[in-house]
Amino acid sequence: MKTPFGMLLMTSGLLLASQSALAVNLTITGGSNSFGIDASQVVTPGVRAGIGYLHTDDRGHDAQIYSGSLMFSPAIIELDIAVGGRYQYQDTDLGNGGGLGIGGSVFSATPIPALRVGGYGFFTPQGLTHGDVDESIEYGLQGRLRLFGQTHLFAGYRYLRSDFSGDGNRTLHSGPVLGLNVGLY
Repeated sequence: MKTPFGMLLMTSGLLLASQSALAVNLTITGGSNSFGIDASQVVTPGVRAGIGYLHTDDRGHDAQIYSGSLMFSPAIIELDIAVGGRYQYQDTDLGNGGGLGIGGSVFSATPIPALRVGGYGFFTPQGLTHGDVDESIEYGLQGRLRLFGQTHLFAGYRYLRSDFSGDGNRTLHSGPVLGLNVGLY
């Protein structure tokens, strides 16, 4: 569908242009039958806005997933915590639709100075969805290794499932993920 992609592109341009002096993070991920790219930027201290795109054809179901998020990150020593909301639009072989999910992430330091481990999750309940998507859940576990500066290499696992009107619960992605996160200033 062209409209969500156009809106995503326009929103990302406005976000990056309006806050050009603040930190931007770019993340590229790849996994079994999937590819994704995300960009996020600090809006104010403790608040980060982001956009993302994920393409997956895991289990024979072609899906293009667009997202926009607003996350709050309290300052806590030794923990990276973020909580907030994420709108996600799914353009799939099984149906099209989206919704507003709630969730967040937690990553903790380890005895290895450059390594953090943690996970993330989002749940989009029925009632906050539209189109063919009745509800959706996504979660993942990751290990992040700081290479230098604000550049991290990570490996983990992602699970994404949606309940589609008429088609029931379908797994859109399940499997290992590798990625690179680069912080730009």
